[in-house]
Amino acid sequence: MLILTNEDVSRLLTIDEAIEALRISNREIAQFRGGNEFQLNRPRTNHYMPWRGEDPQADRPIAVGADNPRIVYNFKSMEGGSPHFGVWAVRSSSDLVRFATGPYGLTHTYLRYGDLPGAKGYSDLIFLYNMHDAQFEAIIHSARLQGIRVAATSALGVDYLCRHDVTRMGLFGSGWQAAANLRAIRHVRPTIDRVFVFSPNPDHRARFAARMAEELEVDVVPVKSPEQAVVGMDLICEASSSRTPVFDGALLRPGQHVVSVGAGDELFHRRLIDPQGVARCNTVAVHSLDVRFGLEEIEDCIQEGTLAWENIVDLPDLVTGRHELKTGDEQITLFKNNVGLGSQFAAVGGLVLQKAKSAGVGFHLSQDKVAQVMTR
Repeated sequence: MLILTNEDVSRLLTIDEAIEALRISNREIAQFRGGNEFQLNRPRTNHYMPWRGEDPQADRPIAVGADNPRIVYNFKSMEGGSPHFGVWAVRSSSDLVRFATGPYGLTHTYLRYGDLPGAKGYSDLIFLYNMHDAQFEAIIHSARLQGIRVAATSALGVDYLCRHDVTRMGLFGSGWQAAANLRAIRHVRPTIDRVFVFSPNPDHRARFAARMAEELEVDVVPVKSPEQAVVGMDLICEASSSRTPVFDGALLRPGQHVVSVGAGDELFHRRLIDPQGVARCNTVAVHSLDVRFGLEEIEDCIQEGTLAWENIVDLPDLVTGRHELKTGDEQITLFKNNVGLGSQFAAVGGLVLQKAKSAGVGFHLSQDKVAQVMTR
């Protein structure tokens, strides 16, 4: 059995490989969709509990307490498999989450990277099981793989829905999701040579812009208003921690492609893209229609009669070619990266495991420490 760290994942996995692994995974989802015998995914679940570390009002309802900064405990998990990569994955995450109201609505921030009590690391792990011999194969740190997985999904949506001649990109967010999505999107659209980034904190966006400009060797410009990251852009990516629309949907113009990475859960809904803007899109596609998390602004449009479910497609249908959608100067297109799936962790994690075995990378733990032989 192998234990692989974030550093191992960084050395072993490229964004191009992750994109292709998820292309395979989406074909598998399309293949097994609607089957009664085989299930490829168990949807993500979230559970929240009071945190009594420093919050004297920990038991108050989350929705009420969200008006002021407060912290709660959050456990989430999902699972799924990939026959191609031969593994079943369980991803679990144990977190402390801060809720607060900022200038652009309610925010949801994980306490990570040394922000936890005692500056401890956080527990976000992927467990892989071999589908051939049913053995426990690996534990993989999730942080690096998680960022690549989300961003590779966004990049797949861009690859199928966005024009190929884009040069100007607007970006909402200045955290790790924004960085990962910028890297991946530029991988599939290398013509992008100027990025305008907005986030509510001027210092954060300035530091982010400087760091990404140096890393990607493109012009990354911090801007002072959401409008500056929308008007005149070919591609707009939302990768923020907001729970309310990050820009006015009336600003969208034909020829633009919008990517939204934000996703809600069972308790907290998120509307990152103005529903009026969603209604103006000629093409609306999502990561998964099998899981309805993170589709709040789309559901708003359906209730208002400006969209219909039968006109919305998801990534498995795009990858398999079941739906070929028009893109171009006259179209506004939207890809909603609405939810994570366990099968994604099986595909990308399974690829990392294969490469780790070939390269002799990782910490080996004797199988008899994790496997059991029962005597009669």
